Amino acid sequence: MGKILRFFVKYGAALIASVYLFTIGFFKSRNRDLISAIAAHFGFGKTRMNKQPQTLPQVTAQELIPESPAVRLKEPSWADGNVSLQELIVINQLVRKHRPNCVFEMGTFDGRTTLNMALNLEEGGRIFTLDLPSEEISKVSLPIDSGDSKHILKPESGARFKGRVEGSQITQLFGDTARFDFSPYEGRVDFVFIDAAHSLEYVLNDSRIALKLLKGGKGVILWHDYGTFDGVTEALNRLSTEPGPFRGVRRIRETSLAYLSLD
Repeated sequence: MGKILRFFVKYGAALIASVYLFTIGFFKSRNRDLISAIAAHFGFGKTRMNKQPQTLPQVTAQELIPESPAVRLKEPSWADGNVSLQELIVINQLVRKHRPNCVFEMGTFDGRTTLNMALNLEEGGRIFTLDLPSEEISKVSLPIDSGDSKHILKPESGARFKGRVEGSQITQLFGDTARFDFSPYEGRVDFVFIDAAHSLEYVLNDSRIALKLLKGGKGVILWHDYGTFDGVTEALNRLSTEPGPFRGVRRIRETSLAYLSLD
């Protein structure tokens, strides 16, 4: 009985908040972002997908990881905003192959990928994972994709690794990748995973930061959502044609992962 009563109290509070949201609350930009997230939840106003040509050269996971190392896997169930199960296995295999001591992840979301990378690190390995707090969605420095709002406005960042033993290998950080002070991590990282905001501006920003994070300019950069979000696709297409290290970026076939290894 008490549980039902508590639900109706929450229901009443949500109903009152909804009236505010769709009337005078509409004039605040943060509330407009929440309205967009609600629309996306019900299948409306989703980001325009697959409009950019996919020009990156492709490589199969088997070509990249011919030894196919066994991996540890937890939280296999998928939620909107996660990598697919196949992509999760490939990411874990790449971690096993490259044996990074330090991983930096941009975009924690619910922590499913973070947890699994931690499971497959060598002993003593560490992951730093950076996420934008939901209350800062209206203060971002660069444009975000319309599909990003619902993933930023989540109940808890990193929920899937909270309270687990593997969480001791994970340091959770909060901030906007366009403003965050990365200087303590520059030149310390072996493996960067980019899955934060999906706009062109943010992917370009995050990719260039990733190069600065790599130890001696060597290591792995991995991106998610190539061919799924226009901003990611356009950014990587553009970077891959510029002189310099990004010319080696390849799309991993049958996934939305893009991969760069710098030796």
